[in-house]
Amino acid sequence: MSDLDLQQALSSRYKTSLEADSYTDQLRQHLALETKAQVARLAIGRSLAMGKLPDTTIDGQGRDIPASSLFTPENIGAWVGLLVTQALAHGHVVDSMESLRLAIRAHWHRGALSLWSDWVASNENYDKFIETLVARRSDMPEVSPRKPLNVRDDADIGGGKTPEDASATLLKALDELGIKVQVKEAIHGPRITRYRVLLMNLADSTKLKRSMSQLGLAMNLGEALPTVANGDEAKIVFIDLPRSKDTWTTVGIERLREWAHSGSYDPNQLMVYAGVSVTGEDLSFDLAAAPHLLVGGTTGSGKSVCLHSLLLSLLLRHTLDTLQLALIDPKQVEFRPYAKLPNLYRNEVATEATAAREMLEELVVEMETRYGMFNRLGVNNIGEARHKGQALPFIVVCIEEMADLVMQDQNVEPLIARLAQKARAAGIHLVLATQRPDAKIFTGLIRSNIPGRIALTVQKGTESTIILDEIGAENLLGQGDMLLKLSGEPLRRAHGVFLRPEQVVAAIGKKV
Repeated sequence: MSDLDLQQALSSRYKTSLEADSYTDQLRQHLALETKAQVARLAIGRSLAMGKLPDTTIDGQGRDIPASSLFTPENIGAWVGLLVTQALAHGHVVDSMESLRLAIRAHWHRGALSLWSDWVASNENYDKFIETLVARRSDMPEVSPRKPLNVRDDADIGGGKTPEDASATLLKALDELGIKVQVKEAIHGPRITRYRVLLMNLADSTKLKRSMSQLGLAMNLGEALPTVANGDEAKIVFIDLPRSKDTWTTVGIERLREWAHSGSYDPNQLMVYAGVSVTGEDLSFDLAAAPHLLVGGTTGSGKSVCLHSLLLSLLLRHTLDTLQLALIDPKQVEFRPYAKLPNLYRNEVATEATAAREMLEELVVEMETRYGMFNRLGVNNIGEARHKGQALPFIVVCIEEMADLVMQDQNVEPLIARLAQKARAAGIHLVLATQRPDAKIFTGLIRSNIPGRIALTVQKGTESTIILDEIGAENLLGQGDMLLKLSGEPLRRAHGVFLRPEQVVAAIGKKV
């Protein structure tokens, strides 16, 4: 390929035969595509999948199109590589611009004639024609038998075995359920592969959403269930398929540190790091805007590790002047590493019910004191007070296992409810956690004033409903798999940071 330059290939113009050009234009109209180049790509891909080109001369009398509309800078290398490799496999050489033009002309010609035959054979029925394309997967030929060209590995987080693309199995399973689709893309996240799927019949959308249990059975997912959500274009849906544990990747503390030290810092925000999305992007939110958070999950779900991730992300971005932590830990073990922090409220972790109640009572007094200050200053919230020179830190109140605390002292619940109702503007924010979601403890009053929710794995759908106001958390994968619900935003799935106890201790030690 010494005389074959990709930049030159991308700046050239290409054409096919007069006959194939006519079929290309007609197919563009029948398929309601915007450009002739879209059909040309489909034709070239179809021809590449058909094997050796016949030894015939193809006229070049069709109208030419620029390479920039046929290819992109991102995929030109892949297309040229396919053309070169296919030629070599059948005893030919594509090593110059002229031979590349001839190869594109011939493949476009043969592919367009084949597609037109398919169109005629389908009685010019759009759905039947698309079914033929789906069956052949001719939208883009495979680079290798293991991974299609348009599969992205966005979650470069390190860890397990390379996940495999299950597009063919998914197509077959949905076909057996009577749902015709075309898989446009597969994105491997830390634990889940997201399939970007085009519905051939929009009416199948409801049927698809009802068929998740059957699809999970067909895909051999065990107890895990796939999920479906609306996609980013018309007729596109996202189907998320959980993978086996040997393909999972881990979100480590370094990822948390990188996030904490990136981007601009705003002292009037309480940005916390939840983990990564199902496709591997950092997922964070402003606790100050939440403004309170309920975290629930059964033993082994990763709830305590989630709390450490939230607290460490605050400590990594804030100082003693802008943040205090009020920690209540009836279990007496989870928050022990924070005991010597200089910005610990009351300089202690409250582990006994009496100490917890006293801390909450002081927080209510602090809230009312701040509101009195705001009234004197003529401001409405902590941000405005800071602008007027008041050095007021945020106070984040984190209660590990609130259910135990309320059972030990019933006087605690009214204090929590009062803070949940009024403390936002004063800069006091609650993070309430439990492994036993109970409607008697997390009453409607508390839940209505705590719109931010994180649900890790729970045992029953009713427990998911207490945390999220909807089911779903009972089907999570455990070990930090979570659903995040914030006010005014759609439900999002995330995978939390994996933190070993010694990493938590070391990270806190740097703040002491």
